[in-house]
Amino acid sequence: MKTPTLPQLLQRNRVLVVCSASLAYVLYAVLTGLIDPPREGWAALGNPKYIAAVVALLTAAATLLRPARVGAVYAVTSVGYLLVAVLEIPRAVAWGDMPFHLTLWLTMNVLVSYLVFGTRLGTAVNLGSVLTMIVSVLMNGPLEASNMADWVTAIIVLGGTGLIAFNVMAFIEQNLSAHQQTSQRLQAARKDALTEVLGRSATEEELERSIEQALKNRAPLSIIVTDIDHFKRVNDVHGHGTGDDVLRSFGKRLRRSVSTSGGQVGRWGGEEFLVILPGMARPDAMVVAERLRAEVADEAIAGLDVTASFGVASLRGAEDTAEDLFARADSAMYNAKRNGRNSVR
Repeated sequence: MKTPTLPQLLQRNRVLVVCSASLAYVLYAVLTGLIDPPREGWAALGNPKYIAAVVALLTAAATLLRPARVGAVYAVTSVGYLLVAVLEIPRAVAWGDMPFHLTLWLTMNVLVSYLVFGTRLGTAVNLGSVLTMIVSVLMNGPLEASNMADWVTAIIVLGGTGLIAFNVMAFIEQNLSAHQQTSQRLQAARKDALTEVLGRSATEEELERSIEQALKNRAPLSIIVTDIDHFKRVNDVHGHGTGDDVLRSFGKRLRRSVSTSGGQVGRWGGEEFLVILPGMARPDAMVVAERLRAEVADEAIAGLDVTASFGVASLRGAEDTAEDLFARADSAMYNAKRNGRNSVR
């Protein structure tokens, strides 16, 4: 199983947080409605509190259905919550009350917004929400001094929570960016500079890892060693520049052909390449090798008609080492060379 990247893990956490916060609000609306039933009866479903519960339920459902679009889903949700707050504030001001529950949930929304939208868009969303809240309170005033103090407290708490969330999210983004840059440099270092397939040391590491996984999972593993036929003649007749083009195109063709089945391609040295085929027994690997041979022989590479020889070997058991496995495939490849080249052994 492929290990998820940090951006993928962050995306999963966004989905989890949005669903958790949304379902938590639905639970709050249901339980508080049961504990302290509204006097209006079913008519209370038109109250902002229950409208927000519907928005939260739809948010959770949409996020689970389209997790890749969690940002767009929560953008719509944020607008919905803001409209609910605008409806609730005039009622609270008219009653001389402070909507304590509303403030708590808006505080949670600040945290969720920064995680979902990041520092820039999260700041814009939360500043817009706070400013809208302030304008709505002032437009529905005047307020008594004690009530004004409550609203100022709520706004300060929202602003302080936003500042903390901003700094935490900025730290996450900076470290994520640094990790991605490091990963890109490591990936580049693992690749052969000319052909852009795995380099020798990375290929050796991948072969060892594949053997370990095959033994652990009791799964088959095969490798193919291939070498371009008469490559020295290509360099001698057409020049090393053309030879490099042939190597580059050859490696690309191998990678394109086996990558869909989980195969890995590495340059072992010179014009010799290694193909690692996890989960594939020798008969299937022979079929793959024959297909590769035909693809090379039937279509010009870098404008030249070239062929290649292929040797196949499969893991025999726990006593097999990477050196043993490679030696058998390499021997089979040279056997193909001795038997006329452009063949599979």
